[in-house]
Amino acid sequence: MKKWIAVFVVLYGTYWYASRHYNFADTLVYAKKNPQASWAPAADYYVGMVYYQRAEYPKAQEAFTQLLTDYSTGPYTAKGLLRLASAAEENRDYETARQSLARFIEEFPDHKDKNVAERRLEYIKFK
Repeated sequence: MKKWIAVFVVLYGTYWYASRHYNFADTLVYAKKNPQASWAPAADYYVGMVYYQRAEYPKAQEAFTQLLTDYSTGPYTAKGLLRLASAAEENRDYETARQSLARFIEEFPDHKDKNVAERRLEYIKFK
């Protein structure tokens, strides 16, 4: 029983320290400084997802833009393009949303979400 309490205290202490001393913007800066690291694209993508889930759309758009600028091809490109379009739409940055969706359709013609992207692009085409 004492071991579980000690583990809980250590985990909570780590959470408390990290939440007071680090933020996601630091993660983006660190990933930008280490572009060759295998974890960097994932860090950009998941920081963007956290911001998007928090409804902090400008920050999410920044994270997805960094991901797609630094890693124009890779395992997070398709998802990043769709998420960038979503964040840009929420920010009423329709030009960025249109460009992201058009790029997604062009680069991933066989992707399972291609029809969704085409419908979204048609919807925001004249906004």
